[in-house]
Amino acid sequence: MFLILFSAELNAQDNEIGFFFGGTNYIGDVGPTTYINPFPVGNISEDVEDVSNSVVGIFYRKNMSNRFAIKAGFNFGTIQSSDSWEGSANYRQQRGKYFKNKIQEFHLGLDFNFLEFETSSNNFEFTPYIHTGISLIRFDALHYPIGINEAQAYGKDNDLALPITVGIKMKPLDSVVVGLEISAKHSFTENLDGSYPKFDDSSLYSQRPFGSNLSQDWYVYTGITLTYLFGNYECDCTR
Repeated sequence: MFLILFSAELNAQDNEIGFFFGGTNYIGDVGPTTYINPFPVGNISEDVEDVSNSVVGIFYRKNMSNRFAIKAGFNFGTIQSSDSWEGSANYRQQRGKYFKNKIQEFHLGLDFNFLEFETSSNNFEFTPYIHTGISLIRFDALHYPIGINEAQAYGKDNDLALPITVGIKMKPLDSVVVGLEISAKHSFTENLDGSYPKFDDSSLYSQRPFGSNLSQDWYVYTGITLTYLFGNYECDCTR
């Protein structure tokens, strides 16, 4: 029975599988607070060599109608920031903190298209869209050892994040959808940057927590989506 239902669901060209790739930036208690800055190479001082702020992902999207779709996927991204980067506040530049973190993200959410987007149409289709949902993230638990201004990992941690995404997408070919999106993720942790470590005896081995404990860390993914539409559909000859 399950196989019959699953086969019926796929019997329409409303299924997409694809890839996401782009750049990342972070907003928090270390470095500049530029909201969208996926490729900050020009902002990095000579003391930081590795600038690989990148993200890649795979996702599946089920188009429930021309307006709504359910989307699920996995992303792997790297974020980093430094107080020595251009744009940091003066007190941060004097402090000199630096961190790098790797984030694994499972996400599930809902897309809303502002325009009718017909996946079964043979015509060119285009729409802006928004997306939100819930993400489960796994990342390096960081801290700053006493006397060291570069964050070090002491383990792994898990938490949730809320994505707020805006984008545009188009269907230039019958079975291909291309998009551009910006996704700001509000995490429920204050320690993507190592500013608030939580482990036994952290006060003995780590510097004191810093920054604001009233605002949690954000990270932003900016990139391109490329998906393939699959499933059979009947021609609507009246159009």
